[in-house]
Amino acid sequence: MDHGIIVDINISNTSPDLLVEINMKAPTKWQLADLSLFLATPEQTVESRKRSAQEWRRALTEEQYILRDILMDEHEHAAHGKGATWVLAPRANPSTLDFMCSCETFRRAGLVCRLSTSLHAEEVTAYGIASVFTPLEKRRCGYAQHMMRLLHWVLAPRSTLSADFPDAWGAPPAAPDGFGNAQFSVLYSDVGPDFYRLCGPTQYPGNGWIERGSTLTSWNVPPSEDTLSSKILSSTWKYLTEDDAIRVWEADAAWMKIYLANMRPSTSRTCFTFLPNQGVAKFLIHRTMSFNKDLTPVLPLQTWGILRLPHANAGLEDVLGDDERQGSTFATWSLDPTSASGTLIVTRLRATTDTFPELFGRLTEFSREQKIERIEIWALPETLQGIASDLGGVTEQRQEHLSAFKWYGKEPEELEWIFDEKFCWC
Repeated sequence: MDHGIIVDINISNTSPDLLVEINMKAPTKWQLADLSLFLATPEQTVESRKRSAQEWRRALTEEQYILRDILMDEHEHAAHGKGATWVLAPRANPSTLDFMCSCETFRRAGLVCRLSTSLHAEEVTAYGIASVFTPLEKRRCGYAQHMMRLLHWVLAPRSTLSADFPDAWGAPPAAPDGFGNAQFSVLYSDVGPDFYRLCGPTQYPGNGWIERGSTLTSWNVPPSEDTLSSKILSSTWKYLTEDDAIRVWEADAAWMKIYLANMRPSTSRTCFTFLPNQGVAKFLIHRTMSFNKDLTPVLPLQTWGILRLPHANAGLEDVLGDDERQGSTFATWSLDPTSASGTLIVTRLRATTDTFPELFGRLTEFSREQKIERIEIWALPETLQGIASDLGGVTEQRQEHLSAFKWYGKEPEELEWIFDEKFCWC
């Protein structure tokens, strides 16, 4: 590889494919064959978090930012090997703290409904990918792209990649125990739709993560002096604590399976989704933690959702134990820590055209009481978007956190990611 060569080019009109080629040829200390992807040591995991803290910690100190992730490593979404940090490092020194870049993966349960299978949705292994980070001094060398290309080789069964590992990359990375089993993986791009699409499992640009369906419906909540009153906490609605929300997500996972099974006779598409239980949706609650002076974690809310009860004397158990209903109307939420004025982000929503207006009224009243100025819902069903518009909402394509997926194995002609809501963001 040539060193010290200056490329004089106007990149404003350059195609993404050419930019990839330029980045891969940029001056760098390392040949790609000298680097590989490794499961991070505990020391490398801490180092990766120290690096990203400089840009992502926001109101937290570096100590608090690292402590938050240490605490969350013990939560269900990451515990017992489900959460992993990966580093792109020299083959000759894989445990070095001077690695090129890093990322995280979270192993999760997914559902797939195929035309060729039984009437039941199939549960599969899938992965969420997060925290792709390259320090400033190592950028523009193609490291992040190479790391993401290698990541396919540790997540997916080798037989599904339909290609030999490129000779120019040396030997393929080792897939540790518990990996190499993905049916699909997803990520949420903050660098547009093209970068990760070009990061496929070969040296040729393309065949990576495909952006699909990144919609956002939002409202600005008008200021009001009204606060929550007894009329809001009526006998037919129940506000949800964190423990309540966890119970709702457990039941919702079963309702999703019923929904997918019922879709099978009426669609020619293969549909897939994540499930909100097993700590996946809970992750969005604890990401909002801050800390007291003694480093005790504190959550900003005590209420994380609302659910409609079937009658005045009903309790949560009357809804959660009724599979025939296939789910009551409910919404769970979190807060956007990047929003100075406050944004309520609905993480999971289930409603009908009849119940959505009243549910939205509850979201609005709760936001006013908490002095939250904005409400956001990802992937609001098309059947509800017209009603949302009548209620003052605007549905548009997101400009960040773009939903993208990679399917491993022969991709069906028609493939749809359903329930692509905020609950599975990582």
